[in-house]
Amino acid sequence: MKTKKYFMISALALLACSCRDEEQGGVQPTPGQEVQFGASLEQSESRTIYGDEVNNAFPINWVNGDEVVVFSPDCASNGGVGSATYKVNVGEDNSGKQNYANSLDKTGEIGVRWGTNTTGSFYSIYPASSLYTKLSKDCKTLTLTMPAQQDNTFERTSDGKIIAYPDMRACFMYAYTQNVTSGSTVNLKYKPISTAIRFKLQGPLNNDKGPVTINYVRIYAPVGTDINGTYEFTDVTNGSGIPEPKSGLNYVTMNVADKNGSYLTLSANESVELNAFLLTGKKITINQDWYIEVAISDGTVFTKHIVADASATSEDMTLEPGKIHRLPNLPPLTASGEWDPANWMRNIQRNVYLSEISIPGSWYSLDQDYQSDIRTIDGQYNLGVRAFHFDTRWIASRYVASWIPFEYGYTVGDLGVAGTADNYDTGDAGRYLQSDDNPMTFETALGQVVGNVKNDEYMVVMCTFAQGSVVTGDWRQAISDACDKYQGKIVEASSLNENTVVGDVLGKVIVIVNTYTPGEVTNSKCMFFNMSLLLDENEFKNNPYFEKPLYWYNTTNSGITMYGTHAQATNDFSSQGSYDSDRKSYVPTLDERKTKLQNILTWSQNNHAKGNAVHNNWIYMGLGGYAIPERALDSDDYGAVSTGANGLNTWLGAKVEEMYDNKAYYPVGIVLMNFVGSSNTSKDLSLVQRILEMNNMYRKAYDPRRSPVDGAFIDGSTGGNRVQSAAPGYSSGMKDNQTNAIGWTRCR
Repeated sequence: MKTKKYFMISALALLACSCRDEEQGGVQPTPGQEVQFGASLEQSESRTIYGDEVNNAFPINWVNGDEVVVFSPDCASNGGVGSATYKVNVGEDNSGKQNYANSLDKTGEIGVRWGTNTTGSFYSIYPASSLYTKLSKDCKTLTLTMPAQQDNTFERTSDGKIIAYPDMRACFMYAYTQNVTSGSTVNLKYKPISTAIRFKLQGPLNNDKGPVTINYVRIYAPVGTDINGTYEFTDVTNGSGIPEPKSGLNYVTMNVADKNGSYLTLSANESVELNAFLLTGKKITINQDWYIEVAISDGTVFTKHIVADASATSEDMTLEPGKIHRLPNLPPLTASGEWDPANWMRNIQRNVYLSEISIPGSWYSLDQDYQSDIRTIDGQYNLGVRAFHFDTRWIASRYVASWIPFEYGYTVGDLGVAGTADNYDTGDAGRYLQSDDNPMTFETALGQVVGNVKNDEYMVVMCTFAQGSVVTGDWRQAISDACDKYQGKIVEASSLNENTVVGDVLGKVIVIVNTYTPGEVTNSKCMFFNMSLLLDENEFKNNPYFEKPLYWYNTTNSGITMYGTHAQATNDFSSQGSYDSDRKSYVPTLDERKTKLQNILTWSQNNHAKGNAVHNNWIYMGLGGYAIPERALDSDDYGAVSTGANGLNTWLGAKVEEMYDNKAYYPVGIVLMNFVGSSNTSKDLSLVQRILEMNNMYRKAYDPRRSPVDGAFIDGSTGGNRVQSAAPGYSSGMKDNQTNAIGWTRCR
């Protein structure tokens, strides 16, 4: 590794000043006047996007709109204005490239202003972000927090090269100029305080499996060695320009995606040079405990120790603030070539919002009519299903009610799951699940889901109450009581809100109850919403989709809105839907249902494309149900709704493949469908598999305050634990045993 690369960063130069106060024989304070800052940067030394390497250094160019915070403790304590944010206006060099600042303009109404003091010292920090830079009121304490993960971008050039651009939010710049005479122009000289490391990531060789999609790259230092996290200038006036770690992390996470958010994919013999920023505050020597971790979309994670032995010199292995260090090239990656549904969530960062996750599921999960291809929870789980739907009704025992023939009464027992009984009863008997027919209880069905959930994933259960069933007792309470039987495995709904991330729910099941029954369900772990299966015609037709709030205890708004659509019955023999008086429900056509589904997809696509996606909305796409017969003697058609040529599963499968073809992905949320075992995309691939794999194909919205490793808060001030350990399953002292020919240690 070489450490002789430097950032080329310039000063804000003093262009002109008609006269100096010192030359006039005295200093006259200028209280209330705004401080004037130098108006240009030398073109050879500039800032925020890397240029090409020149003379053993990398120019870092300004970009229009870059913002810096400028502050002065002297102005803050002497009647002036101590701090303000300024925007950089950019000029062009001789080649026509924008790269140097020709002015700093305040972004608010007031800039930094002189007080009554005769001199002042001035400081500045880049980036100007409330998330990453915090300044005390007296302008003496400056706190920096590195981004939780560094979002690099890339582009492919016409000659086939891949150019990656680093996340400049992590390239902290600091400037200070002391003892400036009041009224004089202030010349701020910036220098980087972040440490940069550069290395080449290589795709598969010709004969290896590939291509590979890179989910993240992570650099680990030994436990106790801070290279990221929160740092602080406790007293900027000491002029050191070096922050001290306050709540440090021993790792840095980065990913690389294009302008559409699609992750970098490397084909055979392709490579890319990546840059990651560290914040150390001091020189640090890399030893054998440092390693790089690379995760790819099939769930495989590779590691490579940076130092194979102790032969390297201390100069080669020493990281210094403000310098760029080049590491040895990393070995080629290779894909496993096999998809394992158990790995679907392994490489999703743990600070990703739940709203960004797509979860394929089964409608009427245990019903032979809806899931004739694969009816068991275990079988569906092994296929990749991670959301399950249980339609419930009461289990009852029948007894002779009187001397009148065929007049029976019913003793109600447990809450059961529709579709699990050996027989189907009609009439009054059909309003219950008969105990003699061995139906499955809801508690047992929930237990089968809980028994499958692994520690590094989560699942969803959606509950409804069967239409036409006898309403006796509180079925919602029965579901809640069943959840209480699985302590530690059911997510407490009251902990869920728009800011909930993947790390908060791992190893657990989220239970959602779709209920039309009002009233509180005290201390329930379930989330509740009301999206009736009996469709109101006006509501269905006059809205793009349902928007239903999710509640804790069925009474307290969680702050999350469910964007969803479903229909139990579908009209497949008419060009328009109609009201069914027997079902007391509007029955839409397949085309009407597709329109609602498309409206949701369009919203999701637009929301994700913004780059600042809202995450207080969960998506629910109900694709299940049955087609009503054209004639009364016909039987209900479950395939026409789903896997037929015009079916909803077929339709969604084509939409998903469009995302892969265009490399433009977005969440599809919770998807419940008929026949999950035989539903394929337009490329004849498993729809369940493609939805799960899609989660690892693009960069998602995430909480920047939280760790991508475990979801814990990283700044030490929002209730989370300080993150200071390596990822579970790894030891900072592990050695690279070169078990793979490509030179990586395959960890999983």
